[in-house]
Amino acid sequence: MTILTVTLNAAIDKRYDLARIGVGEVHRVTRVQASAGGKGLNVARGALLCGQRVVATGFVAGFAGQFVAGRVAEEGIRDEFIRVAGETRTCINVIDADGTSTEFLEPGVTVTASDVAALQRRFEELLPDVDAVTISGSVPAGCPAEVYLPLIVAAKRAGKPVILDTSGEPLRAALAAAPTAIKPNRAELGALVGSTLESLADVAAAARSLCAAGPHWVVVSLGSDGAVAVSAGSAVHVAAPCVTAVNPVGCGDVLVAGLATGLASGLELDEALPLAVRISAAAAAHQETGRFDPAVAAGLSSVVSVLGMDR
Repeated sequence: MTILTVTLNAAIDKRYDLARIGVGEVHRVTRVQASAGGKGLNVARGALLCGQRVVATGFVAGFAGQFVAGRVAEEGIRDEFIRVAGETRTCINVIDADGTSTEFLEPGVTVTASDVAALQRRFEELLPDVDAVTISGSVPAGCPAEVYLPLIVAAKRAGKPVILDTSGEPLRAALAAAPTAIKPNRAELGALVGSTLESLADVAAAARSLCAAGPHWVVVSLGSDGAVAVSAGSAVHVAAPCVTAVNPVGCGDVLVAGLATGLASGLELDEALPLAVRISAAAAAHQETGRFDPAVAAGLSSVVSVLGMDR
């Protein structure tokens, strides 16, 4: 099976390990890791580890973009990025001795209307040869808020399941295109519906309200509490297996990779959720962002609960 990932705001992801972080202080980094980043490329790596072929598209620019494209190719991901003017961003994740993560995310390049049109054409050219699509992350300056909407429409027209993982206005604008699934986290869902979501019942009710706006499924990632998947007629919760988390960054993206793998294989989304939660937990236990040890994932188990739909 082949997964197509879309990353409009790709990045060089750098991880800095150090003893502690303090404002106004000089810090000596003990360990540095650099990888091709952006949410969609974390999905791509997760899908590779699930045994899928992966094609990646989006925007890259400048010398940093060359680094991203080179790493993508080295990892066995097919590079179908659109080259644009400017310089691909760098995003820094600082991990201190107690495992606390502090992130610095650059805004990214500015693209033109012709760049967006070129991406649309490339995306539609790739659709016939893939089995599922994921669209992930923020959008660079120059993109309209509704940039994801025509991509979802094209994927659905081609009969391909599509998962959207973004937030804010790009998410709101894309709901009407009725993607197969959207994947907000608890905070993003709360912001979207204008409510604080304390309980699983709150999460399920908010997710169900979004189903009425278009998506067939709303999958809410809950960190150490696992994930909830809600459609118009069902709601399930999969508890996260207990692991020692060493790098939580990118775990939601690995969850998306698991969901896309299931959809590409013909599973319903709620059937794909237990595997997705297990590999997401395994990713939290792995040092490298967007990766997991398949042997660790295979040793984990899932607890699935059906949630009431009376609210």
